Amino acid sequence: MSAKAIGQLSASLEDYLEAIFWMVAAHGAARARDIARKLKVKASSVTTALQALAEKKYINYTPYEAITLTREGFNEAARVARQHHILRSCFVELLGIDDATAEQGACRVEHNMPPVIVERIAQFHEFIKTLPEKHRRFVMRFVEACREKTAAGNVGVSRTTVADMKVGRQGVIMALKREGAVSRRLADMGIGRGVLIEVVGIAPMSGPIRVKIRGYSLALRKSEAQGIVVLER
Repeated sequence: MSAKAIGQLSASLEDYLEAIFWMVAAHGAARARDIARKLKVKASSVTTALQALAEKKYINYTPYEAITLTREGFNEAARVARQHHILRSCFVELLGIDDATAEQGACRVEHNMPPVIVERIAQFHEFIKTLPEKHRRFVMRFVEACREKTAAGNVGVSRTTVADMKVGRQGVIMALKREGAVSRRLADMGIGRGVLIEVVGIAPMSGPIRVKIRGYSLALRKSEAQGIVVLER
């Protein structure tokens, strides 16, 4: 079979191919009505997708008959299914995401993430499994902490502050944590939500942090910089 016969798949066609993969594995073949039920799509959409997959030589398809995978189709479907499994497993086991959300996230991400990144994620996951028990417990404490925050309704993640930024980095101010005199001083200096700020120098020994904002250079105490939450570029 020529290389030209095999074409790249859209995200939608990958979903169809993955669904067929699992149906063939379970029942020996797939049927259009079952695919429509699984993916929650119309029969006409299934027909269009099956015709496209057959044209690309990924499936054996004749209207009203059982659908099977070609050798190339099996290999491609296995790749898609493996990528989905890697992402879903990492979301659940490393990030503490619930099963339903992890499944939804994997479905959205798997089609757009370069294979090399997915592979590196898989390698990282396997590396975690090889760690001594005391080190794996450290990872599990992170997962447990995330789940506790979710259960408590506190799913926010602390954002970077100016004190965390390195020299030369820029960020947009998202919030000011400090209250009272400190907050007023920052406002007087023109530091407020939506303003671009750049760190241009950091003095040693917890000294002042020099920043540039709208063309002006300012010196901030570390305590002041810790109160400026930014979205870093």
